[in-house]
Amino acid sequence: MNKIDPKEKQALDELRHSAAHLLAAAVLELYPDAKPTIGPAIDDGFYYDFEFSSSISEQDLPKIEKKMREVVKSWSAFTRQQVSADEARQLYANNPYKGELIDELEKSGAEITLYKSGAFTDLCRGGHVEQPAKELRHFKLLSVAGAYWRG
Repeated sequence: MNKIDPKEKQALDELRHSAAHLLAAAVLELYPDAKPTIGPAIDDGFYYDFEFSSSISEQDLPKIEKKMREVVKSWSAFTRQQVSADEARQLYANNPYKGELIDELEKSGAEITLYKSGAFTDLCRGGHVEQPAKELRHFKLLSVAGAYWRG
């Protein structure tokens, strides 16, 4: 059995997590009324959950991928900003999902951090690639699935 070098696993997780941010940025440009929830790296890729005002399908994936490739060109780096719970609530006043996450972070005493790349900012604890425009060139969106918030 081959063991995975922890540094390689961390780098892959950072790549996948960064791709999830890129997906969210592209979706929000195409569907400005969408409400982003969470977007983690997972063992075989990444995802980002949204609430949409109208449904999307797998036929929308090429359009989203194309937008991702456009958006990433302006992403030179991820910048981190620590904020108060009140500042985060103001930023996400229209997003009850992010509001719930902010409440949980505040209750636990955890830092509340935002990460920004290009025009996209997300509530996030971090772990991203250093040069998104160079490192996020190879990705493929495979499917659309329904989800229940925390369900």
